[in-house]
Amino acid sequence: MHPLTLTTLGTGAGRPSLHRSSSAVALDYQGEILLFDCGESTQMQIMKSTLRWGKLAAIFIGHLHGDHFNGLPGLLATLSMSDREAPLKLFGPEGITDILSVLRKHRVLYTNYPLEVFEIKKAGVLLETDHYYVETRFIDHIIPCWGYAFQEKDLPGVFDVKRAEALGVPHGPLRGKLVRGQEIQLEDGRKIRPEEVVGPKRSGRRVVYCLDSRPCSEAIQLSQKADCLIHEATFEACLGEEAHEWGHSTSQDAARLAKEAQVKKLILTHISQRYDQAKPLLEEAQVIFPNTLLAEDLKIFEV
Repeated sequence: MHPLTLTTLGTGAGRPSLHRSSSAVALDYQGEILLFDCGESTQMQIMKSTLRWGKLAAIFIGHLHGDHFNGLPGLLATLSMSDREAPLKLFGPEGITDILSVLRKHRVLYTNYPLEVFEIKKAGVLLETDHYYVETRFIDHIIPCWGYAFQEKDLPGVFDVKRAEALGVPHGPLRGKLVRGQEIQLEDGRKIRPEEVVGPKRSGRRVVYCLDSRPCSEAIQLSQKADCLIHEATFEACLGEEAHEWGHSTSQDAARLAKEAQVKKLILTHISQRYDQAKPLLEEAQVIFPNTLLAEDLKIFEV
């Protein structure tokens, strides 16, 4: 499989602190980077990470609260100052175009590369390439908010080298054709079908990003059988009423969602700044969903 990693650039809720920057997660797939949210100081976090500026292909903003958005103008401007020429796609809620237009009008924001801005109006697939697609669903916050899912397309089955050698399939293009599902003919006239040497297709990996949201059915649907769910855990369970009032989830809410959606791994993020140590949030979630991890700034997770 191709490498797929997540770098949790910022893991705090609300204002940044000395321990946690504002929300941002970078997904690195085959050297191409997708950025989910862009809170204050995101560009500084990218500079501290192993990520490469030039590989940023698209940015997805969940909603327009400052801790998810305020770092965007600075990042876009820095890319210009870094002589970026490649196009950049930006997806976000309705209103994001107006905000950027005001910044351009007052010469706060300038970009010298093609910036394509897409305002999300309905659930569905936003971006598709030969290898993956990104889809979205509306989730339950106090302002319009979108959750995102990265879905790798199905991968070819494993090529059985020993079986191919036994059948006399030579190294080179013929083996490539079999992997791509094409029947081949050998020099002696024998025909070899792909299923003779290639295993069944492998399901592509799925990574889901849900910030900010109360527990909701749309988040469950988006997260179904995901390999990794990145979900907010703003408060501990005893503050559930306060969390829900403000459109947030507790660590136990996130764990219950992960369990119901049958995900493989849960990563908790968007931690309230009241928690210098977030271990109690992790422990609460692990009681319900054992394979829960806690995000930290600049931590790298393999999927």
